Amino acid sequence: MSNDDLPVGAKIKRLREGASLTVEQLAASAGLSITELENIENNMISPALGTLTKICDGLGVRLGHFFDQGPRKLFALVRASDEKVATRFASKSGTDYGFEYESLGSEKRQRVMEPFFITMTPPSDPSGQPAMVENPGTHAGEEFIFVLEGEIQVDLEDQSFILKPGDSLYYDSSIPHRVLLHGDKPSKVLAVIHLPRGD
Repeated sequence: MSNDDLPVGAKIKRLREGASLTVEQLAASAGLSITELENIENNMISPALGTLTKICDGLGVRLGHFFDQGPRKLFALVRASDEKVATRFASKSGTDYGFEYESLGSEKRQRVMEPFFITMTPPSDPSGQPAMVENPGTHAGEEFIFVLEGEIQVDLEDQSFILKPGDSLYYDSSIPHRVLLHGDKPSKVLAVIHLPRGD
């Protein structure tokens, strides 16, 4: 299995081991619990984008590293008629956060923005409760979210916003934040994350 075909958890584990980091060391530098990181590496949960960004910071790699595919070009064109050529990952082997991402810029080289189409679904746990709810996190850069379908909840520091179709939010990622599904119906979101070069 090539590195491109590996589940995101296996990619994280391979990078961590390649950097000679223990689970405890990466969990500490990423601000995660050891159990949470182990569950991600074992593909029991699909990390929310904020969590993946913190893991990337801990590993010293770009967020785009998990989504790069195809030849590096000066542009990335993704047509609706394509079989969703954009990279998609989500753990379906266990209870997950209910996040699935499609990178819309995976072939663009040296990018400073990461555009995603995100599908958020109710948790797969039979109880209807998520196994874990991501804690608010911070990282360098900015984020833009536009809701296409359903409803989401965005927590920014001490404020909480419910966004519906047509609503958008643009914020500095240094503010503690998290994005959650609101309600029991799936939601589809266009999200763009800007990470300064070097992050």
